[in-house]
Amino acid sequence: MKETNKTPLESTPSLSRRDFLKDAGLVIGGATVGSAAILSACNGDKGETKTVTNTVTNTVTETKTVTTTQSIVDPTDSDPRLTFNVNGKEYKVAVQPYWTLDFVIREQIGLTATKVGCNSGECGHCTVLVDGKPIYSCMMLASDAAGKVIETAESLCEDLMHFDRISQAFVDNQAYQCGFCTAGFMMATKALLTKNPHPSMEEIQQELSGHVCVCSAIKRVCDTVYELGGGYA
Repeated sequence: MKETNKTPLESTPSLSRRDFLKDAGLVIGGATVGSAAILSACNGDKGETKTVTNTVTNTVTETKTVTTTQSIVDPTDSDPRLTFNVNGKEYKVAVQPYWTLDFVIREQIGLTATKVGCNSGECGHCTVLVDGKPIYSCMMLASDAAGKVIETAESLCEDLMHFDRISQAFVDNQAYQCGFCTAGFMMATKALLTKNPHPSMEEIQQELSGHVCVCSAIKRVCDTVYELGGGYA
């Protein structure tokens, strides 16, 4: 029998999570977001692309420029970039439809205190606040966060010499070991204490149940949050 060579499009490769987000679309928060290929099929886009230079400012003295290619959705739009309000500063980023919020925060804006652990919404390391609510940033599309108020762990530390009360308490009580999960715990703590300034230990354990510390520092974390809420006063 004559062998037929299959093209890559005819074969059936296994999909990674990133490929799924890119080529199949993702439903998050009740909104379906498709890839450029799907948009092309539905909207008649001929696949025309353009190169956009994205400039964002991390600090007063540091400017980061990113060049990326994206599909033209509206040729009349003079600035296709999305605006992200992170820790009180605005960043303009040209976003691909499959990019997640953690990717934009870390790789495009350059705020790396947010850590990516499991990358599947289970460990809580990448937790940030979006309009005051703790969100796994690896599971939220960046386009869904545009225009909202985003807070990362950098908001808890003005610089290495000035911590706010949450980050200072974590340091004082050594509520960490390797520290990889600490940013997510601190952001969840901020959300909890904002809505409930004096939580019980049971409430703390419930609120932090979506976070994993493989170094076994979880007891010190809970004790620290309890103390922040006046539990030992």
